[in-house]
Amino acid sequence: MSVLRVVLAGLALTVLGTAAADEGGSGAMAGSASTNATAISSEQVGPPDSWFKLDALDLNVYGFSYHPDRDTVHRLNLDNEVNPGLGLHYELSDTERGTTFAEIGAYQDSGANLAKLVALGYQFKFAKRWRIGGALAVVHSQTYNDGVTFLAMIPLITYDMGRVKLNATYFPKLGHYNEVAAFGFYISIPFGQ
Repeated sequence: MSVLRVVLAGLALTVLGTAAADEGGSGAMAGSASTNATAISSEQVGPPDSWFKLDALDLNVYGFSYHPDRDTVHRLNLDNEVNPGLGLHYELSDTERGTTFAEIGAYQDSGANLAKLVALGYQFKFAKRWRIGGALAVVHSQTYNDGVTFLAMIPLITYDMGRVKLNATYFPKLGHYNEVAAFGFYISIPFGQ
């Protein structure tokens, strides 16, 4: 569990560092605007930009999984394929090429235990609505890795429909970390827009 705390602290420092850099940039702009008459007339009046953007926040609603190796999941009692849970997805940066994001969440896993995760990831944008990439996640559940918190790379593909994002992920079979491969499916609902 201490690894989870370290990742959360690192995530908080990253977000605070980004906010400080943004404030430094807006301060430099305001300083230069005082010497430029054109910039003064176009200067926006209102509260300073916040480091937190509501449009960058999504609610993840976890839901379903599918295990291709049906016999093994039944034998190991890992056949729970209804996986309710909630999480938050925050886009740290969004460019033409892709998005960098952070996630935190919890869901009922294939062994019917509570799985908790914290992740940092990147997805490339392709076509108009597709994103593909992955996340480096810290995961804790009694079902995986004998109940010991571990670090995993998780591939992720997203189809952005605007008001809802459809997500699919793959959890490969990895020795005692994850004894049975699984596909996971969930939706993300943007708070903003």
